[in-house]
Amino acid sequence: MAATKTEQRGSLRESTYAQLKDLILSGQLRPSERLSEVTLAKRFGVSRTPLREALMKLEEEGLVVGQRNFGYTVTDLDVTKFCNLLIVREALDVCAAQLACEMATEEDLDRLRGVIVQMVELKETTNEAPSDAARNLDLGLHIHRVIVESTRNEALVRATDQIYQQLRLALWLEVLWVDLEHTDLDEHRAIADAICARDKEAAAIAARAHVQSSLKNMSKLQRIWAHRRAAE
Repeated sequence: MAATKTEQRGSLRESTYAQLKDLILSGQLRPSERLSEVTLAKRFGVSRTPLREALMKLEEEGLVVGQRNFGYTVTDLDVTKFCNLLIVREALDVCAAQLACEMATEEDLDRLRGVIVQMVELKETTNEAPSDAARNLDLGLHIHRVIVESTRNEALVRATDQIYQQLRLALWLEVLWVDLEHTDLDEHRAIADAICARDKEAAAIAARAHVQSSLKNMSKLQRIWAHRRAAE
């Protein structure tokens, strides 16, 4: 009985989380919008407990911001802030790619190749469903995690985690709103191939080019967001 209740609570939390996340990423809940827990609980037909658990998970992903005595708001779409974070990310990613060329074990390289295989499979079967976009982002984040972990540099791992967490909303919107076609796969494959060849110069060039693509996409996001707001 206890196990069943725990499973039901977990299922309710995940369902609430998924619905709320979809509202944010679809633009139905706008950046900087304050979230009423009472209203959302009624909307989803749940109690405040699974709603708060969902909000805490979304805060971990960088999609909402919680403030004491104020509640939660949707993270602001601050393109200038995201661009500044991407500049820092570029330095970290280049460093990680070069160190990985030196430090990665054959097991690390096998993991890297495995992620690329999954990316290719997703591209071949995708039907542009929200779940595909989520999977695409998860794999994109995972490959960078594999790379930075292969450096065996805990300080670099922590710094990279912090930057990627703050970029979460921008990365989500980049996947959902910008037509990436196959550029993200090609860029990730170029980084992986260079690391597997232990070519530090090529790895640095590929890592830098990948982040530069995201910087260009930020201006596209800004235009798309301005158009959406004007259409409201």
